This record gives sequence, structure tokens and C-alpha cells, in this order.
Amino acid sequence: MQHAMPTASPDFDFGQPPFDLLTDDQRAALAGALDIALYPRDAVLLSREEPTDAMFVVLRGTVQERRGGEVAVVHGPGDRFGLQALYGAVGASAGGSSARRFVAAEECACHLIPRPTLEALAAENPEFGAAILGDFAQRMRDLAALRSNREMAALTMARIRQAYLHPPLFVDVSASLRDAAEAMRQNRASSVLVRGADGAVGILTGTDLRDLVVLDGRPVSEPVGPLARYGLLTLDRDDLLFNALVLMTKHAVRRVVVTEKGAIVGLLGQSDLLAVLSNHSQVIGLQVEHATDPADLRRASRSIVELIRTLHATGVKVSFIADLVTELNRRIFRKLFELLAPPELLANSCLIVMGSEGRGEQLLKTDQDNGLILRDGFDCPELPRIAADFTRHLVEFGYPPCPGNIMVSNPDWTRPLAGYKDALFNWVHRPDEAAQMNLAIFYDAAPVAGDATLLAEAKDYLLSRLQDNQMFFTQFARPALSFDTPSGLFATLFERRRAEAVDIKKAGIFPIVHGVRALALEKHRAETNTVERIQVLAELGALDRKMAADLVEAFTILSTIRLKARVDLPEEEGAELAIDNLVHPDRLGKLDRDQFKDCLGLVKSFKELIAHHFRLNH
Repeated sequence: MQHAMPTASPDFDFGQPPFDLLTDDQRAALAGALDIALYPRDAVLLSREEPTDAMFVVLRGTVQERRGGEVAVVHGPGDRFGLQALYGAVGASAGGSSARRFVAAEECACHLIPRPTLEALAAENPEFGAAILGDFAQRMRDLAALRSNREMAALTMARIRQAYLHPPLFVDVSASLRDAAEAMRQNRASSVLVRGADGAVGILTGTDLRDLVVLDGRPVSEPVGPLARYGLLTLDRDDLLFNALVLMTKHAVRRVVVTEKGAIVGLLGQSDLLAVLSNHSQVIGLQVEHATDPADLRRASRSIVELIRTLHATGVKVSFIADLVTELNRRIFRKLFELLAPPELLANSCLIVMGSEGRGEQLLKTDQDNGLILRDGFDCPELPRIAADFTRHLVEFGYPPCPGNIMVSNPDWTRPLAGYKDALFNWVHRPDEAAQMNLAIFYDAAPVAGDATLLAEAKDYLLSRLQDNQMFFTQFARPALSFDTPSGLFATLFERRRAEAVDIKKAGIFPIVHGVRALALEKHRAETNTVERIQVLAELGALDRKMAADLVEAFTILSTIRLKARVDLPEEEGAELAIDNLVHPDRLGKLDRDQFKDCLGLVKSFKELIAHHFRLNH
């Protein structure tokens, strides 16, 4: 390590996590123990050869974390490093082959936190200790929880105007009960507002009508004026939704009247309020089940967009969103196929989804990846038309056509089981680039409709054809290293220049997905979900348990950042949430940027592991 002369420390930024967890006394103790060190450009701050007795926190400038000759991560103001040197070998990488050094990319300054001070604060403040000294996975969970809490806090500030308001339906005070019922029927309303001559406004609900006419036996010709309930519960359109929920709960009512500048502008129903504060997945599920034509399914599919926005805004974990969206998507695909296909086709085929949909990881509407396996010997003359209609309707639902034409409308992906077995044989034994891609896509397939045993038999055939052929698995794993995982983008951000957009799928998500897929295929595993594959590989000893835990966290965080980058767009830009996979580092908050940087560093380590395991550098 190139030594720098410590000087008196200027003010330390205690607003940065996790230092914001410290009490006033603890902050004073840390401030009194801090040193500051200045480093010229290209100075080595920390290397494998020399341990350190302090943790580094960048004050100004940038520091490159280099593994071998490559820049793995760039640390900027507020970032910290050096824990591994304090508590373990700084140079040990995932594959054990690359030394790690921290080098000043420009003239920079760092705060130095002495090890005794750090340990004393960690012992005195367990929450701070867990955040500062925890391993990668725990640190990511802590940061994610903090972000989730902030988003939940933002949700409690949601306004009534963000919810759907039912238009006010007025009837005169002299209108009959029959007139009120007819007005509700024609306008598909569940209540009417009764306007009296003195300006007073009352309300009469469908429940009131039922009780008055059916239970009390009042004639339908009776006027509504004396029967309406006055003293309406009202809130302004800019009031908090939370206040509306409290008001409904307190008075045991299902709706409140909403005003704007004193005038009634609508009614807020309990279900509409909850649709904002929670989610409406069950409603979408019912829409799918009751659909009688593709137009019904199209409306249900469009509702998923708002569901994703709502779940994300309420801080729901991305893994749960993926599970829920996957289930709803598959219901839509299944129902559409059932609406289009005759019973004999349903009984003699298996509709499959592949790619992220097959792995249960699709959050947003990406390219279609689907196919159809037919029972050997079965023939359906109408199949080309049915397949074309299936693909066309999905496009109308918002699922773009697959650029590689991996869709049921392509005869190569709609064929008998024997035809799939022939294709699998060729993909395994004649593994050119297209064959490797097709094999990877099919390996992730999951059944959606029809006879699932057809896919199971095809998968069994695939795994039975695999041999312990090092060359095959080397070629299969190679795409995991196809795309660069950048780090220099953070330096441009720190220098206050616009950072270049990053394709988060290529840089981070795909290397994890395909690297894990290659390890799972090598072990002849049948799981399709990436997290499940990681967990099984750890149980089999094919992945170090710490690396497995870190991969799960990194995969989840990258998926969350990918989703957040899209849903945070203005609604008119991202109404369909059709993802382009681009993340702009200069638009990320501090927490997201820290996570993104750490995740990309882990992806680099995992790629080293994959390269070493499959001998991709030989």
C-alpha cells in the first residue's frame, strides 16, 4: 500500500447509510477517530500484499478496484472499501486466480476509520454492525429493506386523486325509488346522490334500496328524498388516501364523497382505494377465468401493467411480483389457447413457454417465446390457422413477436414429440451457435396448457442424451461471457458527466442466468427457475454456499433495478412497460447505485468462476 500522510479530517457525511444509524454520541466518537489521507493519481491505496488497519471511505475523487489487469468496480465519494483486507484475504476472488488492488484513478482523498473504532461502534450499535460488517448478501438485504421502507413511506403520502373516482350520479329529491334503481342500472352505479331544494345532498345506495323495498316493503313509487342519508362523509381530492381508509373504517362505510374546491367530483369506493393501497391480482384472475373471447383477455392482460406498478410502489419484493405475474400470464396464455383450440387439440398437445417466462422470471412483457408439442400421430388440419391466431392475439395483448421467430406460429416450434426429439439430438450432437441458443431456450421450457407429460418426456430425452463431454459444456457455457460487465460508467457519474446507459440484462442478469443454467445442465437438473437452480447447485456442492447466497441477492437486486428503471418512467412513456433493459446510472439514487455497483462486481467474479470451471480461457 502506498502510504499517505493523514491530516485532520473535515466533516464526515453522517447522512450516508449505514452511518445514519449512529447516535449523536457515536458520531462524535467516530469523528474524533477519523483521519483523512490524500493520494496522487495511480497510487495503490490497498493491495493483496499488505493488510490494512482501517476502512476507507472515499471523500473526493475516484478509486478503481482492479482484479488482475481489469477494472472491476469504481468507487466514488461516499463509497467504502477495505473490509476484506481487515477481515480476510483482499486478493481472493471467486476463482482464486486474480489479485485485487485499489488504485487512485485521479488525485483523491479518503477518510480512514481505524479498526478498533469500527469494531467498538459495531459492538455498541448492532444494527450498524450488521450493516457495516455483514457479508454481501446481508448487506444487500439491508439496503433493499431500507429502500422498501422509503417506498412504503411514500405510499402513505398517496393522494385520493391517484385512485379511480366513480362519477357522481344525481337524482332529484322527488324521484321515486324505482327512478333511483333505474338510474343505477343504466349507469352501472351502486349509489345515487339525492339533491334537495335547500342544497343539501344525501346518498342512497343499492343496499339501501334492497332494505327499503325488499325487507321493509316500501312501494317503489315512494320518493327518495326522505329516505336518503344526509350528512355525507366528504374528503377533498387532494386528501391522503390513508385518511379515506381511516374514515371508512371508523364509520363502517364503503364509500366517501370526494370534493374539489367545494364541489362534488366523484365517489371513492373501498375497493378502488384498496386497489391503490394493495393489488388487484384476484380481480385480474377472475377476469381471465370468466373471459369468453380474446377481447376479454386483452383487457385482463392490460390490467397487469397497473398491477406491476402498484405492487412495486408498495415495496413488494420482486420475486413475489415475478411469481404473481408469471401465474397471471400463464392463465392468460392457457385461456387463450383453450378459446382457440378444439378439445381434441387440447388433449393431444402441450403448449409451452420458454425463456424468462418458462423460468418464472418475466416481470414485464418481453418477446414471445412459446411452442407446441403434439402427440405423435395426431393431426389437426386447422392447426396453422389456430397457431397464427394465437400469436396474433398475444401481439395485441402487448407481447411483441420473437425476433428469432420462436413462436407457435413457426412450424419449427409446433411439431410432434418425435420431431422435438430429433431437434434435441441435433442440438446436443451438432452444437453450432443456433443449436446452443435453441437448447438453452428449450431447457427453460414450462407447460402451460394441454398434456404436460409431452414436455416431461421431451425433457427426459434431453437429459438422457447429455454426456460428460467437456467440449459440449464449454461451448454451451461460453455465451455467459459474451457481454461486457462495465464498471467505468460510475466514474463518469462521479465526475458529474452524463453516464452512458447500461444494458442491465447483458451486463448483469444474463451472465447469472446462463452461467447458472450451464452448471445446472451439467448436473442434469430439471429445475427451470434461476434461484431454484442456484439453491440446488449449492446443495450439490457445485456452488460455494456463500457465492450461491450472493448470486441470489444480486439476481434479485438487478431484477429490481431493471423493473424500477421502467416503472419510474412517466406513465405516458412506459404505459405498457415494454422493457428495453437500459438503466441510466445517473438516474439511480445512492442506494440503487451502491447495489448496482456491488452486483456488477459480483457478476465479474461469477464470470471468472464460470470461465475457470468450464475452461473457457484455455
